[in-house]
Amino acid sequence: MRVILFTGKGGVGKTTLSAATALLCARRGYKTLVISTDAAHSLSDALETPLSNTPQEIFPNLFGQEIDALEQVEKRWGEIKDYLIAFFSSQGINSIEAEELSVFPGMEELFSLMEIRNYYRSQEFEVIIVDCAPTGDTLRLLSAPEITDWYLKHIFPIGRTAAKAVRPVANRVLPFPFPEDSVFEAIKNISLQLAEMKEILENGEKTTIRLIVNPEKMVIKEAQRAYMFFNLFGYTVDLIVVNRLLPPEVEDAYFERWKALHQEYLQMIEEIFSPLPIITLPLYQKEIVGLQSLEMVARALYGEKDPAALFYHHRPIEIEKLDGGYSLSIRLPFTEKKDIQLFQKGEELLVRVGSFKRNLLIPRVLLGREIRAARMEGDRLKIFFS
Repeated sequence: MRVILFTGKGGVGKTTLSAATALLCARRGYKTLVISTDAAHSLSDALETPLSNTPQEIFPNLFGQEIDALEQVEKRWGEIKDYLIAFFSSQGINSIEAEELSVFPGMEELFSLMEIRNYYRSQEFEVIIVDCAPTGDTLRLLSAPEITDWYLKHIFPIGRTAAKAVRPVANRVLPFPFPEDSVFEAIKNISLQLAEMKEILENGEKTTIRLIVNPEKMVIKEAQRAYMFFNLFGYTVDLIVVNRLLPPEVEDAYFERWKALHQEYLQMIEEIFSPLPIITLPLYQKEIVGLQSLEMVARALYGEKDPAALFYHHRPIEIEKLDGGYSLSIRLPFTEKKDIQLFQKGEELLVRVGSFKRNLLIPRVLLGREIRAARMEGDRLKIFFS
């Protein structure tokens, strides 16, 4: 099954290109689902078809869904949430604050992603297109599986078997309610689902990100930061789409400067993101809504190419065996040595790049080995282990 996520700064055309790609996939015979994870859904507007929290058939082979994140949280986090509310309440926190604290950062985004895992397991669809929220929310979305797993392991470090042994004593001496077996079972289930979701997202041959940009400086800068983040977390970007370029037929003198700027920024994008493939789309004369307009855009975008194809593949994170040790390399484009902080704590490697941070579980082959050195080689951070 193929999973393609569309993201970019707000207003660049993610929803339009997600819907257009899904439509063309369906035309080619793939059973396709296009999902919106954006809290401010506009997918149904683009398709001119009402959508809900479950897949709705639009035409043969094409289905659409607008995920209700709050409903997903209630369905999947309810058992743990109830315990956390009871815990916080026992510490004197009022009910409203306890309710807020019981949902970890990124939880709504996380359970939106869990829908992809369910479809991946069922193989109900051949292609899933994800219309993501603007870049900032997408970064939270894609870091959610790892961050939530970290929270669960550190907040609930004791296992279910150990909990059974200590519960009779704990309930007598602790100033807060001790979790029941059902809570530990729910944590175990979510942890397993998180591991599956992480594996799906990091499989660069099945799951890729398509980054949408407009020929504007602020949009390009945000795309650069997002691209670095995706590499840090081991996700593959297979295509850059430059949307809304002023076409040559616009000859009005008023737009001459804009046309020159667009060409200047297009050249900048090509230089910055090379060797990633880049496709351009013009600014159209009308708003792109409805199936007919979306199909026109899809044909202009992909031509005769298969929209579900893998346009580019690389490994953001690699392990290499060397004489006398190993190296772990992480691709960090647009990053300088001074921007990086690196710490090792037990089985975790903490990598901080500017405002982004990742707690990376050290791969099994490197466990017990000491870090000897680290340096930037080109656009890769190389960490050398004994």
